[in-house]
Amino acid sequence: MLRAFGPRRLEDGNVLFTVHAPACEQLTLRIEGEHAQELPMDATEDRVFTATANVSPGTRYWFRVPDGNPRPDPASRFQPDGVHGPSQWTDPAAYHWRDQAWSGLPKDEMILYELHIGTFTKEGTYLAAIDRLEELVDLGITAIEIMPVAQSAGRWNWGYDGTNFFAPRNTFGTPDELKQLVDVAHRLGIAMILDVVYNHFGAEGNYLHPFGGYVSPRHQTVWGDAPHLDGEGSAMMRDYIIANVRYWIEEFHFDGLRLDATHCILDESSSHIVAEVGEVFAQMQTDLGRELHLIAESNVYDPELLTPLSAGGYGFDAIWCDDFLHAVAAETRPEEHMSDRRYIAGEDIDMVLRRGYAFRGTFEEKRRRIPLAEDGNAADWESLIFSIQNHDFIGNHPDGRRLHQVTSHEAHRAAAALMLLLPAIPMLFMGEEFASEKPFYFFADFGDAHLRDAVEKGRRREYPQHDWTDTVSCLSKAAFRKSQIGLREKGSEETLQWYRELIGLRKTWKKRGLFGGPNLQARWDALSHAALIQYQHAGESAFAIVRLGSPDEVAGDVHVELTGDVLLSQCTLPMPDQTNTWAIGTLGVLIGEGEIRGISV
Repeated sequence: MLRAFGPRRLEDGNVLFTVHAPACEQLTLRIEGEHAQELPMDATEDRVFTATANVSPGTRYWFRVPDGNPRPDPASRFQPDGVHGPSQWTDPAAYHWRDQAWSGLPKDEMILYELHIGTFTKEGTYLAAIDRLEELVDLGITAIEIMPVAQSAGRWNWGYDGTNFFAPRNTFGTPDELKQLVDVAHRLGIAMILDVVYNHFGAEGNYLHPFGGYVSPRHQTVWGDAPHLDGEGSAMMRDYIIANVRYWIEEFHFDGLRLDATHCILDESSSHIVAEVGEVFAQMQTDLGRELHLIAESNVYDPELLTPLSAGGYGFDAIWCDDFLHAVAAETRPEEHMSDRRYIAGEDIDMVLRRGYAFRGTFEEKRRRIPLAEDGNAADWESLIFSIQNHDFIGNHPDGRRLHQVTSHEAHRAAAALMLLLPAIPMLFMGEEFASEKPFYFFADFGDAHLRDAVEKGRRREYPQHDWTDTVSCLSKAAFRKSQIGLREKGSEETLQWYRELIGLRKTWKKRGLFGGPNLQARWDALSHAALIQYQHAGESAFAIVRLGSPDEVAGDVHVELTGDVLLSQCTLPMPDQTNTWAIGTLGVLIGEGEIRGISV
């Protein structure tokens, strides 16, 4: 039976406070406010402490640990004053849901949009985000992936430094306001995915040590303490993670979770915690009767994550597979390397087009480039998530520059066509669809001087290829404020319309049964320096040809002979007096229905 974490209301109206504290002989519940009091807590043999109090929603409280200091609840539901303040009792039954008709979104209909609540709008709140949902519906987005909201230190943060795993970030609004965002999204037909971090605790505001059992005595990460997931006494923390997984799905009605850096979750148990997460998701899918999605960030293709539980795998629905992003970057930004893996222009994008990935690895198998000659079998296309830019790819540039800013609008639109017309799940990063001119910096707000210095130096050390001289400090308010994406009316209308048309065409082809991995033939044509995509199903055909920029030897137009009709094009012209022959420029896109009959330089 899963352990209980955090406070809950009893039938008599009182609140039962529960905290697991294996290292403590005694604990005291300290209630703040008008009816301030301190109550000794009862303990079981395995150091589960409880106390009952008659308190109203909004009451703030601490646990006084044996060293005399008051500490926030390890399973706090809200930290109104941030990581260093008291926890607040919130009644989970207070919000009245109106999404009863929502049954979820099938994976094959997913078009993802990644966003950061604090910079998606000027106000940076859950409620303000609601006002932009109609824009996403108009664009054709069907699912949103929210960057982590677990409470982290300071006034601004990307979200990957969370220390209070159950507490939605206070600067974005209240837990009920987050529920309202999810509720409205569902009523508009948008699925909601939450990014969660289980590979480390944030480096500031982690008050779990005196309770015992939460922090690993064996492992440490470069980002902060590792959770205690293996070895003696780790069962409690494993239950804590599983309870957190259920919490976001059951209490906040999220449609899925994206697990950050699964390859960095340090667990040497016979059954990895990631497998347990897969099992609980399968159970919730049955219990709740709606579509749920479990997504992994693994950087490279990991077939075990996508293998069903029944076949000994982890049962994930999809994985972030960054090979596509980096292979595209190798063509459009060959002078920059934004990964510790080296991507080869031409070669790697050909592998990705043919089978969905270039690098492969698992928890046990070393991650390496897998040549086509060694394994030419295509991955499950519909379980791969492709993007041309995401929070990491933009934010890890010292100036937070977007794809169209480091290449061109034409290169950006060409890359977008390639992403949206492959059968992998596409993911846009907020503002991408209108080529926002606003940067997306890495930003954090730590109070500890040593930590601030380490973050600044670490950024420069991790990306030494960049000039950091005039860069906005990632710890400044300016880095956060300048990262707000702004209004779409301030961006490129041409790019916005291009995205609308591509998404609309994708949905049309999908509805007709034409779109999908089994119907796809794709490759990189080295002679013309172009991606060639061909779909064929039930007597119908469709194609896309995308040039992402060309080396000097093929810098001119290429000529393509087609059958059928051209539907969309960029930087492309029909050849005079030549039937169904088109000239495609170095950053050209040609999309239509029919077949590619020939291509020449």
